[in-house]
Amino acid sequence: MSSEIAREYFELLADAGMTKHLGSMEATHRLVEMCRIDDGKYVLDVGCGVGATPVYLAKNVGCRVMGVDLLDKMVDQSREWGKSEGLEELLDFRVADARELPFDDNSFDAIISESVNVFFEDKSEAMREYIRVANPGGYVGMTEMTWLKPPSPEVEDSFKGMVDTHPLDERGWKVVLEDAGLIDVIGSAHRIDIALEGRGRFERYRRRITIKKLLSMLGMFLSDRRMRQIVKGGAGAVSKDLVDVVGYGVYAGRKA
Repeated sequence: MSSEIAREYFELLADAGMTKHLGSMEATHRLVEMCRIDDGKYVLDVGCGVGATPVYLAKNVGCRVMGVDLLDKMVDQSREWGKSEGLEELLDFRVADARELPFDDNSFDAIISESVNVFFEDKSEAMREYIRVANPGGYVGMTEMTWLKPPSPEVEDSFKGMVDTHPLDERGWKVVLEDAGLIDVIGSAHRIDIALEGRGRFERYRRRITIKKLLSMLGMFLSDRRMRQIVKGGAGAVSKDLVDVVGYGVYAGRKA
């Protein structure tokens, strides 16, 4: 998927009021635990999408959250969701690039990202930014698409042709965190559970995905060939042919 098509795909998800990352709510729960996120913490969610994780953290954990995303549509959806839940005092959102965050050094107790860094060719660039804005002793964590075993050249080329992402294996992601300067790095890779993914999507978005939005998406899919190509490319990461090779990982480390 080219960068142009990828942007269109994510804008489609923004219009639908949903975003996705492999591992769904199970991965988010692990990330919260590994990053020691609890009541009173100030968290930065990089690539917040339509605001699912910030709303979850504010509502269920009680922490303050700043969410940033590259797309205006995502930020608008996040603000609307937070407002509808009455969480304006705990939530704030901005348009920003993960590789150039508009925050001072040592601003947050934890920085998290879900399915963001896999899209960067230079993964250390964003990681250094996360560490810069983390408080000393604070945590940086992420959930990311992960190779479960070395892919064949054919599978790797086909995969990158579909979604233009650059996964690493478990050790590779940990090295990214370690080389950027984090300590006490932990994490593990997991297979994709299709049923778990579905339940996680429902848990996150059951109040957000209206019949009107579903019908609108279906209409675009049926009437627009380009839209069908976009959706096909975005869904390719969890196709049956790839589940033995591609999974997700949850990783975290601490700023010294």
